Amino acid sequence: MMNVNLDKFTDKGQYKVPEGYFDTLADRIMANIPETPKQEEKKKSAKIISLNTRVKIAVAAAIAGALISSVTIRLYQQDKKLADVNTKTEMTTNSETYGEEYVNDYIDYAMVDEDDIYKYLSEN
Repeated sequence: MMNVNLDKFTDKGQYKVPEGYFDTLADRIMANIPETPKQEEKKKSAKIISLNTRVKIAVAAAIAGALISSVTIRLYQQDKKLADVNTKTEMTTNSETYGEEYVNDYIDYAMVDEDDIYKYLSEN
């Protein structure tokens, strides 16, 4: 490590304070601080909300939440019923239009031949 001569850096009175500086410092600081009126201090006080008011606000919020929830559920149920009606209408339309194709496809899938159909009809 390098040897440094610290004697060069010692404080030898490089900074001097003018005479009487600290005697008048407090007076000069106080002269620069503006006086605050008492009215402003009242505005800064904390707002106090009573417990009764808090309970009323909580009850109002709970009622509003219940109303919003019930309206949302009701609208969802109505949409679901409307979707069910649309699905049933669509199925009816499809079976009327394509009914014969579906029956033929089912018969082919079930491997039912004409003899089985005649036998079933003759028994019933």
